[in-house]
Amino acid sequence: MKVGVAQIDITPQVPVWMTGYANRDHKSEGAYAPLNAGAVYLQGASDGALILTADVIGYTAPYDAEVRQAIADVTGLLPRQIVLTATHTHCAPFLSQWNMPGEVELEYAAWLLERFQMAAMQAISQATSGRVGHSRGQSTFGVNRRRPDGKGGILFAPHPEGPIDRDLDTLWFYGESDVLLGSLTIYACHPTSVGGYNIGPDYPGFLCRQLEADTAAPALFSTGCAGDVRPWFGGQPADEFPQPGLEELEAAGVTMAGEVIAGRSTEQAVEAQTLAVDHVFHGLPYDQRMNDEQLRATAAGEDPWLKAWADLMLSQRESGDLASHCPHEIQAIRFNDDFQIVFLGGEVLSEIGLHIKQVLDPATTITVAYANGLIAYVPSANAHPLGGYEVDGSHHYFRRPARFTAEIESLIVTQIQALCQRLG
Repeated sequence: MKVGVAQIDITPQVPVWMTGYANRDHKSEGAYAPLNAGAVYLQGASDGALILTADVIGYTAPYDAEVRQAIADVTGLLPRQIVLTATHTHCAPFLSQWNMPGEVELEYAAWLLERFQMAAMQAISQATSGRVGHSRGQSTFGVNRRRPDGKGGILFAPHPEGPIDRDLDTLWFYGESDVLLGSLTIYACHPTSVGGYNIGPDYPGFLCRQLEADTAAPALFSTGCAGDVRPWFGGQPADEFPQPGLEELEAAGVTMAGEVIAGRSTEQAVEAQTLAVDHVFHGLPYDQRMNDEQLRATAAGEDPWLKAWADLMLSQRESGDLASHCPHEIQAIRFNDDFQIVFLGGEVLSEIGLHIKQVLDPATTITVAYANGLIAYVPSANAHPLGGYEVDGSHHYFRRPARFTAEIESLIVTQIQALCQRLG
């Protein structure tokens, strides 16, 4: 097979609106660390794939489609062969339209598209005969953030007994003479360690920087199914998420890099001559939507984000009824019968990622969320009856007409099983 890796800086050069938190009221003030994007090109005997990563929060479906088509135009790849992933750092530019303070930085979005094109072309043009390795370690970083309150509801608080995927997966890419060209690490934890007005990549950036120092090769990162998992730096009270200083955040990244290196001791070669990639779109059904009277009452309320959401829904209603389903993309790269990566749109909760791995066992499966269109939170079936932010309180920020129904987990798993069988 052929392998190529490229990395490129995407740090904005001027102050920009940031996204990820609803309490910001002005543009960025600086950067605590650079933002990077990267590309990995893999060409097997009859199919190829291009995996892109970036230190951004994610992409709306229209922007994702625009980027993939633009890359297809300059590389000759088909959009189905191109995967767009994100680290999901909450200290990155306002890139795509969500219900957040500020406005989309259109110049940055256009520039980022060009940077993606450049990284893709570099990875393809530099590709050489090579191979892929895989290591799976474990990390203790992160904690489930949905704690049952004992009354049938949920607290936004550390829940160490809650579901979390501890797998720390790394793909190692080798070129001619077995030279390490780069790596791609996947872990399921929200990069929400810090807030404020300084641009930065959160823990994935520090992890990658340490891996680059250890391996002398570019290190890339994509986030797994982390919709209900966030960093927790311990301490008291145990029902809060203290914000670390940058030194503590960097130390966490260094520790995770050490866990990656420790896992490399069990690295296995991945046969990829029969590599195949494909995708499928399906609809995630919305739950009961507000009628016009309820929307007008919400629009008359005091919450600015609910008001903006209700006004948007009423505006859309003028042209007809609101959508009953949300388009959702699933993409998979099958390396061989025993190894595959599944990419999911949205902020997918950890139980869904774990469910996917279980049903595809005994094949080794890596699950990546925040891929392609960041449509909304994608709650698991068990999360649904307890409600909480991920189930009931987040769809407004994504400009969706309602929460999803409880059946979406089974719909997603069924689609993935069919997609992987078709690739096999």
